[in-house]
Formats: sequence, structure tokens, C-alpha cells
Amino acid sequence: MIDTLLETVKKQRLVWSWAIIVGLFLVLLGHAPVFPVMSGCALAIAILTLRSASRGQPRDARVRGGR
Repeated sequence: MIDTLLETVKKQRLVWSWAIIVGLFLVLLGHAPVFPVMSGCALAIAILTLRSASRGQPRDARVRGGR
């Protein structure tokens, strides 16, 4: 399970980098409070990583017959 999570995090590098860029923009240029911005970025990263990890698992695919 840890290996799967690490692979998912590696695939989510773009999400991590954009969260950091947006967070820095809001804090440094927008003068937004630091704690809410950091917690929002961390929450967004966590949600996207968990959604991606849950989608990566194969499901029981059932093939329907033709008519």
C-alpha cells in the first residue's frame, strides 16, 4: 500500500508544484494569511492524491454480451 501511495505521489508532481506556486502567490503578493493558505493547499493535495490512488486500482470489469 505504501508503494502504491509513493507511486501516486510521484505522478502528482505537477499538483504539488502548482499548489506551492499558488500558495506563495497568495501569501507574498496577495497578503493572504499564511495558515489558511497552507492548510488549503495541503488539503487539496491530499484529496487529489487519494482520489488518484483510488482510481488506479483495477476494478472487477464485467463484459456484457452482444445482442
